[in-house]
Amino acid sequence: EDANGQFEMNWAYDDVLATADKHSFFKFMVKSIAEKHGLRATFMPKPFQGLTGNGCHAHISVWDLGGKTNAFADKSMELGLSEQGRHFLGGIMKHASALAAICNPTVNSYKRINAPRTVSGATWAPNTVTWTGNNRT
Repeated sequence: EDANGQFEMNWAYDDVLATADKHSFFKFMVKSIAEKHGLRATFMPKPFQGLTGNGCHAHISVWDLGGKTNAFADKSMELGLSEQGRHFLGGIMKHASALAAICNPTVNSYKRINAPRTVSGATWAPNTVTWTGNNRT
C-alpha cells in the first residue's frame, strides 16, 4: 500500500457472514501477534499526520443462488454494469451520508477526509459522493 508499514490484505470472496468473520478474526490475530512480539498493530484510520491513513474497502458482487450469474454484470451496458447493479450503486449513493455514520465510526475516521497532502501526495480517502470506472478517491 501507500504508507510506511501499511499492507493490504486480500482473501477470496465468500459469503457475507463468512467474510465478516474473516475480517474480525484477522484484526484480532494481527493485534495478538504484534503484542506477543512487543509491537502494536493499529487499524486506526489516521494514526499519523502527514502519512496516508488506513482504510477498509470491500468489493461487492451479487450472484444468483447457483453462483452462476453475477447480477451486476451486463456486457451490453456501459462499463459492464447491469441495470440492477446501477440501482444498487444508486442506493449506496443516495444513502451515503447516513452510511458515513456506520463506515466512519470514530473521530479519526474523519481525519482522513480532506486531509492535507501526505508524504506520498495522496490521501486515498473519499470526500464526495460520486462514481466512475476508476475513481480511486
